[in-house]
Amino acid sequence: QHYASPEVAAYPCILKAAVGQHGKDVYIVNSSKEVRDITTDGFGVKWLLQEMVVGSMEYSTSLLVVAGRIVDAICTEYEYDGTAYVWPNVDEISRRSHSDIPRTHLDTMRSFLADYSGICNFNYKVRPSGGICVFEINTRVGADLACDVPRRRARELFQKLDELAPQRRQGQPRNRTRREAN
Repeated sequence: QHYASPEVAAYPCILKAAVGQHGKDVYIVNSSKEVRDITTDGFGVKWLLQEMVVGSMEYSTSLLVVAGRIVDAICTEYEYDGTAYVWPNVDEISRRSHSDIPRTHLDTMRSFLADYSGICNFNYKVRPSGGICVFEINTRVGADLACDVPRRRARELFQKLDELAPQRRQGQPRNRTRREAN
């Protein structure tokens, strides 16, 4: 949930710079006064206030998508030593990668992907109700797929991507460049 002003927020919540990365300029705040003290350069313009979803588990799911259809999915679950934190200011306890992703989670992700084709990555937590709270969606290979997923499983996803590329048959002429055509 996004809060339009510090006065209507439910505390504690997350205050973060509108532009940022890797937990830089992200704070757990406990009052509207604390928000105003941090955001002296303009709340609502340079800063966002959002719900804090507690829990020690975070999920990063990488998807291979063609025209909105999920072709392959790999989830990496990260367990941390706290329930209210801003990554990377928390210690990782464990991680595991798998493809047993609940259908309801995939359905939520699919709702963002109409007509999309490519690789993307969803970072999220699971609410007590079982629904997901998406923190970010990246239309690129995420660090989880690049570094944390077992190489054999990551290779399987990339092989599926290769299989989707149009194949040039042996002996079939290659497309000539504009320079070669002139």
